[in-house]
Parts: sequence; structure tokens; C-alpha cells
Amino acid sequence: MTPPTGMPKGPRWARQKDKPQDLRGAMSALLDYMGRERRSLWLGMACALIASVLALIGPQFLSRITDSISESVLGSQPVDMKLIVTLVLVLVLVYGFSFLLSVAENRLISSSSERVGDRMRRDLSEKFDRLPVSYLESHSIGDIMSRMTNDTDTIRTGSAESFSTTAVAVCMIAGSLVMMVYTDWRLAMVAVIPTLIGLGIIYIVTHRCQKYFRAQQVDLGRINAIVEETYYGHDIVRTYNGTANAVRRFEEVNDRLFTSSFRARVATGMMPQLMNFISNLGYVVVCIAGSMFIMEGTMGYGAIVAFIVYIKRFNQPVAEIADIISRMQSVASATERVFSSLAMDEMAPSPVIEGIGRSRGHVEFRDVRFGYAPEREVIHGFTLEVTPGSKVAIVGPTGSGKTTLANLLVRFYDPDSGEILIDGVPTTSMSRAQVREQFSMVLQDTWLSDGSYRDNVAFTSGASKEEVERACDMVGIGDYIRSLPNGFDTAIGEASGLSTGQRQQLAIARAIVKDAPMIILDEATSSVDTRTEKRIQDAMDRLMEGRTSFVIAHRLSTIRNADVILVIRDGNIVESGTHEQLMKQDGYYRMLYDSQFEGCD
Repeated sequence: MTPPTGMPKGPRWARQKDKPQDLRGAMSALLDYMGRERRSLWLGMACALIASVLALIGPQFLSRITDSISESVLGSQPVDMKLIVTLVLVLVLVYGFSFLLSVAENRLISSSSERVGDRMRRDLSEKFDRLPVSYLESHSIGDIMSRMTNDTDTIRTGSAESFSTTAVAVCMIAGSLVMMVYTDWRLAMVAVIPTLIGLGIIYIVTHRCQKYFRAQQVDLGRINAIVEETYYGHDIVRTYNGTANAVRRFEEVNDRLFTSSFRARVATGMMPQLMNFISNLGYVVVCIAGSMFIMEGTMGYGAIVAFIVYIKRFNQPVAEIADIISRMQSVASATERVFSSLAMDEMAPSPVIEGIGRSRGHVEFRDVRFGYAPEREVIHGFTLEVTPGSKVAIVGPTGSGKTTLANLLVRFYDPDSGEILIDGVPTTSMSRAQVREQFSMVLQDTWLSDGSYRDNVAFTSGASKEEVERACDMVGIGDYIRSLPNGFDTAIGEASGLSTGQRQQLAIARAIVKDAPMIILDEATSSVDTRTEKRIQDAMDRLMEGRTSFVIAHRLSTIRNADVILVIRDGNIVESGTHEQLMKQDGYYRMLYDSQFEGCD
């Protein structure tokens, strides 16, 4: 369904720019999304930066300690222990304060990341609730699950840390370079040459590896989709000997995932090793060049000690940048996928009308037209008035638009033109929650949660224990549930062998306890045997007394007592009337009915 013009397209931070296709764009959008959590991020980064500055000051005290001891030894003079002790105490205080600031930084950054991850999961969950049903139907459950779990977890574990580590690394590199130049500019020039070469290599590898990380996240979503659909329908897959095909599809995607993950990991995994090599090379260069300067008498031993520390401080963050860029690429790819969902067009908001209580059940369709795509109209000028308490049966061939009418009633979709009214109020003038509060619904595909039988039947109705058990007795599944070890408190997953028919009985019991003024039954008894169907039908007849009901059925024997039967073909009503009237017309309904009982005496 095409969203109306002017519909919001997600939050400002998600739509302020096109979908990011590079590291910088994705991380910029993520930083914008963090919002108030940036305060903890900035404070944590400030602590980390101060700790880094203190760590850079420390080698100067080491240099003075080394020079004092070396001068005393070389000059055959006593060591100035008072000066040494003072310098050591100052050094301990500097490093101790740096440690405390690092602990504070770790706490602030970790809490910021966790809160961002928590908010992103909530935003995605709320976003999916606001998206039209067409989005959920056009995306695999596995891909949606991957965005909700894998992608958000990647962002949670790497968002704030990426910004903080990068800032601290840059500060440490710049600070180390300044202190090296301050100590001896000649040795500083020699020491940074290997590192600059390494940075150039990192830039080239990073630029070329982003596509592998993006492919890795996409392939991971596809893997989840294949696993979900294969094991959810494992009985069908095995019945049709589709295991080999399912394995083939899995292996194809798994091979692509292996290739993209392997290339990304190998390419980025080389960077820390490269930087370790460059760091060791830097030590060699400093020792050789420093020894030459000492022999010339232009440098002391303390400067060499300080330089070795500074080289470590200089090269270590460069290696960390290589590692964090690898993580940032995963975060960027996950951010692109999450933000693409958060920026999707939402359903148009509906006003909440005050005073909407329990409906009388008067429903009108006025020249309703609808299509799932603009060029394919499914419902053509549908007009119908249903009086309160009527039982309306809808029959027709597959694809004629029967289920579409039910979807329009509960506002899973809105008409492209025309309107649907409940008690004279257009459904588009009511909130979707207000519309759906008026209906109980039983679909052909039954959904049950992993909770207990009691929880599944009560669901959101708040029904009492007695009401749940009475509803289950009405549909004929109460005795079976009582035979289980924990009765109605048994978890659905603990009950093996729950048939499709029993699942439908639970769904019908759920509709009974909701006690809504209108009922939609979409092939509600399609998966039960004839004896159980008769029992359920009796319960449904009692339930539908005084309620407006819409029954979509292929088994025409279940709708013979309907007040009106609508025969739908190609989105149009071609026949309408009671069972007896339609049989006398000897039209399409008579043909459908006779075809179901052909060969029966």
C-alpha cells in the first residue's frame, strides 16, 4: 500500500541525510541519534583525555630520574635519593590519578553504550508497531529479527567505545608527538617515519574493506531468514523432500557470509600485526639513532628512556585505531540497516475519538476500493450495510478478496478510496486500537506464544481463571489441557504433539474470552475434524448471538445458517442472500456448494 503524501518518514536523525554508504556518514548519524547520551560520552572522553595527558607527562619524570642516576654514576657522585624519592612519589600520583580517571571513563562510556542499545531496541520495536502490515509482509521474519538483535547488539557493544577510543587515540598520538619533539626534535622525526607509513596502509585497507562488512551484515540477515523459515515449516520441508534444497540455499548464503567475513577479518586482522611490527621497528630506530646522539654528546640517557615510552604511547593508539576501525565498520554497517528501518514510511496517525465505547455492531462499506499495489486493485467499489447482530458469511474462490475485507475492517490496511463506518463513524477517524477493540478475530494461521495455556487464552483480555477454563470447555479442549502435568499453567512449549486443530481451538477460546461486540472468523475451523467442528460450531453459534459476525469460509456447510451470504469474485459481490435463496438462484454459489458435496448421497 502506498503511504499517503506527507506521511512522516521516521525521526529527524534518521531522515536528515540519505542512507549512509560510508563509515563517516553512518557514524555521524549514530552520534546524532545518541542525543542526551552524548553528555556521558563527552564526560567520559574528557576523563580519558585528561588521563592520557597525565600518562604523557609521566615519561618526563622518568627521564629526570634516569638522568640523575646516570650523572651520579658516571661522575662517581652519591645519588640524590631525596630528589629520586620526590620524583617517584610525583610519578605515582600522576599515574594513580590517571588510573582513577580511566575507571571513571570506562563506567561513563559503558553506561552510555548500554543506554543507546536499550533505546535503539525500544525505538525499533515501537517503529515496527507503527509500520504498515505491508512492510512486515514484504520482509522476512529472520531479517527483522537480525536487525532487532544482531545489529542493535553490534551498535550497543561498539558505539560509544568507538568514539571514545578514537578520540583518546588521536589525543595520545598528537600528545606523544608533541612530547617527542619537545624532548628531541631530531629523534622525533626519525621515530615517526615508520608509523606514518603504517597509517597510510591502514587508510587504504579501511577504505577497501567497508564493502565486506556491509555484505557480512546483509548475509547474516539472510542466514537468519533461511533458518527461521526452514525450521518453522520443517514438517512441510521434510514432507516435500525439500531438505536438500534448504541445505543448498543455506550453503549458498553461508558461503557468501564466510567469504565476506573472512575477507573483512583477514584484512583488518593484519592491521594490529602490522602496527606491532612498526612499533618494534620504531624501538630499533630510536635505540640506534639515540645511541649515535649520546655518543655525540647531544642527548642524555634519560631522553632515550622517555623516547622508548613515547614510542609505545605513540604506536599503541595507532594499533588501537586499526582495531577500532574494524569495529566501527561493523557498527556502521549495522547502523545503516537499523536506520533504514527507522526511516521507513509509517502509517498515517489517526485521531483518538473520546467516548467510543462498545459498538452496537452496525457496519457499512461505502464504495470501497483497495489494492495492495497501485496497479492491482483487489476490491472494486465494494458497498455493503450490515445491521447489528447479523451473521455475514463471505465465500468465494481463492484470491477473490475475502481476507482483504477482514484486513480492511480491522485497519491492517486502509481503503484507497471510499470508507468503512462502524456505528456511523468512519474507521479512519478512529484510532487503530479503538477499531480493533471492537473485534475478536480468529485466523486460519494460528499464533501462540511460549507462555502457558492460560496466558495464551487470556492474552490481553484480563480474563479470570474461570472464564478461561469455561471458554476452553466451550471449544472442546478443556479436558485435554487438564490432563497435562500443570493443567492450564503448562507452557505451550512443554506440551508435545499439539495439533493444528488444537491450536485453532485455543485461538477460538481466546476470541470468546475477549467478548468483543463483533467477530471475524477467517477459516476458523479449517483444521479440525468433523466431530470437533460440530462442537466448535455450536460454541461459536452461542458466541455470535447478539453480535455482528463476519465468517470467511470454504466449508459451505458451516455457514448455512448465516443471515446473509456474500459471494465474492474478483473483489465484487456477484451474489448475496441466504443459503436457501442462493441455492434457488442456481448460480455460482450453487456450483460451489454442489462441488463440495459431489458424489455424496
